[in-house]
Amino acid sequence: MKCSFPLRQLKYLHAKIETPALLVWQPQLNENIMHMQNLADRFKVNLRPHVKTHKASLFAHWQLKAGAKGITVAKLSEAQVMAARGIDDIFIANQITQASKLQRLRTLHQKIRLIVGLDNVQQIKLLEPFFNDVGKPLKVRIEIDSGLNRCGVTVGNNLLVLAQEVLKQPFLKLDGLFTHAGHVYAATSRAETESIGKQEGALMARARALLEKHGIAVSAVSVGSTPTVPYSVRNSAVSEIRPGNYVFYDAMQLALGAARPEQVSLFVLATVVSRPAANRLVIDAGSKALHTDGANLTGHFGLPVNIKGKVVRLSEEHGVLEIPPKTEISAGHPVLLIPNHSCAVANLFDAYQLIDRAYRVQTVPIEGRGKSQ
Repeated sequence: MKCSFPLRQLKYLHAKIETPALLVWQPQLNENIMHMQNLADRFKVNLRPHVKTHKASLFAHWQLKAGAKGITVAKLSEAQVMAARGIDDIFIANQITQASKLQRLRTLHQKIRLIVGLDNVQQIKLLEPFFNDVGKPLKVRIEIDSGLNRCGVTVGNNLLVLAQEVLKQPFLKLDGLFTHAGHVYAATSRAETESIGKQEGALMARARALLEKHGIAVSAVSVGSTPTVPYSVRNSAVSEIRPGNYVFYDAMQLALGAARPEQVSLFVLATVVSRPAANRLVIDAGSKALHTDGANLTGHFGLPVNIKGKVVRLSEEHGVLEIPPKTEISAGHPVLLIPNHSCAVANLFDAYQLIDRAYRVQTVPIEGRGKSQ
């Protein structure tokens, strides 16, 4: 398999890094960051990357330095981590309804430029006691359901009523609309991915037009999802994109045709612990290092790049690979893998091992790891 990682240096790096470990090939990471920024610049939209993928403030700062408008997070605790490390423009693309979190949201709102999602009137009622005397209105974006059938309103009267209700509240400011076409991960072809992306953009254009027809202007029309962004961004109604996975890519993106193997920058480095049979290899990376997500799409739990084969089974601390019987590899040898889902895998580790062109290794903390509150 063609790969950007310098496989000729694998044994050298394996001797320096204890496994299982999360490796990032910095040259490709930098290229991925610039590629998405160039896409945003070409279509004259803001890039607000979703940092739930990498959860590392260093990488977020690199994205901002490259031209990103701000960042997106999934949880309040992630926002607090990033704000504490100097990032002051954050969109929490989620609904927050627990009282203790709303108090923390108020505190953060007073310190940085903050935006939060909502999708029903009840959430406005929950926000009111925490923000009606805060001094500056809280920016909110209304979530649109573009097919994932998770949160969000449909484009119609529900959207209009909710937008009108937001406008009535002096403690809120309607900043825009957002959606996530996450159902794309059930796609079975690149053509289907393209179709979902185009539908995502068209739906958001309809939502914007509906509000404008009733005299409601929105500054942001935001779409997300790495596979769909290249297609949804082409709709002129879209003003912001929020991909996250693009910094690393993974085996799921390869399966969807959203990336090529040489674009992957994130890998799990493992060590062979046993070869019980000619066609079976066991490594020290199990579900606590590779995760179980994505196997229904990829048909495996990880894709090795320095040998032929695939991870066919995971227990907590062991990964079982099916390999060609004549493969020359034994206990103690390194195995470099493309994980199925980089976002889920990053959350399993405390740090990245960042490798530069000189093969120097820098440990980069994943400060947002486990921040699910």
